[in-house]
Amino acid sequence: MQYSDLMALMGDWLLPGSLVCVMLSMGLSLVADDFRQVFRNKRALIIGLCSMLIVPPLLGLVIAFTLAPTPALAVGFILLATTPSGMLSNLFTDMAKGDLALSMSMTLLLSMIYVVVVPFYAHFAILHFMGLEADVEVPLASFFWDIFSITVLPAGTGFIIRALRPEFALWIKGHIKRAATIVLFTSFGFILFDQIPVLRQNLGALFWITVGLNVAMVAIVMTLIRFAGLRRRENIAIGIEHLMRQEGTAIFIAVSIVGNNEMSLPMIMNTPVALVVVLAFVAIARRRPETAAAPA
Repeated sequence: MQYSDLMALMGDWLLPGSLVCVMLSMGLSLVADDFRQVFRNKRALIIGLCSMLIVPPLLGLVIAFTLAPTPALAVGFILLATTPSGMLSNLFTDMAKGDLALSMSMTLLLSMIYVVVVPFYAHFAILHFMGLEADVEVPLASFFWDIFSITVLPAGTGFIIRALRPEFALWIKGHIKRAATIVLFTSFGFILFDQIPVLRQNLGALFWITVGLNVAMVAIVMTLIRFAGLRRRENIAIGIEHLMRQEGTAIFIAVSIVGNNEMSLPMIMNTPVALVVVLAFVAIARRRPETAAAPA
């Protein structure tokens, strides 16, 4: 097998397949009560959703227009900034003694909204930044289907299996997620190897831009929600939602749909950077004493 065949196998099968399995395992973790959580504590939920849909995309646009070293990396930062929060946000929210129900509600709703809005973000970014650099055909309708089929369909299938066969779902989800995670990170490794020349040239810029994106995002968000008068546990949940993102789905868009490995580098760089930032956030949140709850 030649190197080009290996990369094609990774982009066409391994990466999409691993994401389908990850989303399936998420669906296997869901029960009907998780969706009912969406209708509880509406004020904090609405504030958190509005913040996620406005602050990160704006920061991504600022970085893309002012700091991104190449057009492909500019698109990558927009894809990164517009991804929804990932399921790990629920784990870290629980560790930080935040509002877990709010975190889960935001994660579920943002994942659904993402399927609708990300094709427009990606379509705009590719046309604007790469229109003169590359002949990239990205039909909007196929974007919707590709993202829907890799996120909502497998998650919905997992949810149905959990409802019909709960014991089987609980047994199988761990095995599926472990296998999918191994394949997903192996795919990340292939992409990094393929993009060594770009990394050598832009590693420092990529690292510091990604650090700046995460720090600026959490600083802006925590400042805004303090004025909203939310409870401390709600503030923690919303802050962590802005840090832990579904980079894998954005990488799928860059590599498997668009066919540009360079676009995926901001997402791959963000994985360890965001993890360090969120661990620091959790440590600070756990050390701060509980204060009187603000009126909801």
